Amino acid sequence: MKELCRPTKQQQLWADCELGVIIHYSRGLLGMSRLEGIAPEKAADPAGLNPQKLDTDQWLESAAALGAKYAIFVTNQKNCQGISLWQSESNPRSMKQSPYERGTFDCVREFIKSCKKYNILPGLYYQTGFNGHYYNRESYRTPGTKEHEEYLRVVEGDLTELWSRYGQLFEIWFDGGVVTRQDGGADVAKLLEEYQPQAICFQGPKEHGQNLRWIGNEDGEAPFDTWSTADQKVCHFDGKSRDELIGSGVPGGKYWFPAETDMGNRRPQAAGAGWGWAPGEEGLVWTPEELLERYYTSVGRNSNFLLGQCIADDGSFPDTEQYVKLGAYLRRIYERPLKSVRGEGATHILTLPQSSIIRNISIMEEISEGEKIREFRITAKTDRGERELLHAHCIGHKRLIRTADLRAREIRLDILQSEGKPVIRDFTVYG
Repeated sequence: MKELCRPTKQQQLWADCELGVIIHYSRGLLGMSRLEGIAPEKAADPAGLNPQKLDTDQWLESAAALGAKYAIFVTNQKNCQGISLWQSESNPRSMKQSPYERGTFDCVREFIKSCKKYNILPGLYYQTGFNGHYYNRESYRTPGTKEHEEYLRVVEGDLTELWSRYGQLFEIWFDGGVVTRQDGGADVAKLLEEYQPQAICFQGPKEHGQNLRWIGNEDGEAPFDTWSTADQKVCHFDGKSRDELIGSGVPGGKYWFPAETDMGNRRPQAAGAGWGWAPGEEGLVWTPEELLERYYTSVGRNSNFLLGQCIADDGSFPDTEQYVKLGAYLRRIYERPLKSVRGEGATHILTLPQSSIIRNISIMEEISEGEKIREFRITAKTDRGERELLHAHCIGHKRLIRTADLRAREIRLDILQSEGKPVIRDFTVYG
């Protein structure tokens, strides 16, 4: 038996978090293609950034009501804007040029403070490739040009400020991956090693030991079998085309490279493809019931669920009710465990004292030893005989099954194939 790839302790912590939010305060999203380039005169002016209701506590209180365990803040105004939402010394387009609180406000600092207040692990988003400050032009990544020198100065300066000023970060989010040094990019790996070696990185540099991969879509849907390992250490994407192969991973892969499943809290027809805010789009907010479905197709398929949180121009989060209701649903679903087991072996049986209504089943593999399970089956013993509930290959951190008010007196887990002796961390049925 070959030795299995295993997660780091930080990657295990990340998996246990299961649910996070990514916060976009991206005023005036231009809706332009990232590949077309943006002229300086069309880029957003930080002087127009003057929110009247900005309250990071309200953002994170909403995230806590949802049940989020970590939060990612978009620091440089998404793809088009290139406005640094902190007191930047390297970027001439930052909160220093905003009239809000006379140019003294630091949105990143306040976000970090609110995360601590609500016991949510903090993360920061930064794009190294598509950024409005250098107008998305390839010439800015051509070595030997003044544009390239400017590009490196801004990116390396930004990252140094973000990673050295605000303490330990839980996750760093590189939208579209990292521009490699061979392609004219900054030495991101070196900066990570210096300032944030413990951070989990979404699509970080291949030299970093704790990376996450994209699930392959922005629909909140992981593949039916989603593995935590892969045979490559990098993945890049255009954010538009579904990529099932990237999302599924590889059983017994060389690298622990788990998938994060992201989607906006508003529909793709909304501003910024559902990641941004625009007036009059309240009808494009996903319903809590629809998002609950995505919870099962993300967390329930061995992936973390990262839900968008779009902030209005005035600095408030207008969709708090959506978060509160979804959080209430999740707490209600898992508040009544009927029976649990754990341990080694190929067969695990949950026998109830009497025939009971079962609505949900949760299975967790002990991933600290790697993903051992390669095939399994869940069956129920009902008054009408035995019924198969699920036949799949991957459990990983967690697998969730909804049973549509099934009445049963026994639920059985049979592991049909594994690499070595399988270990079940938790097997629970809920009423």
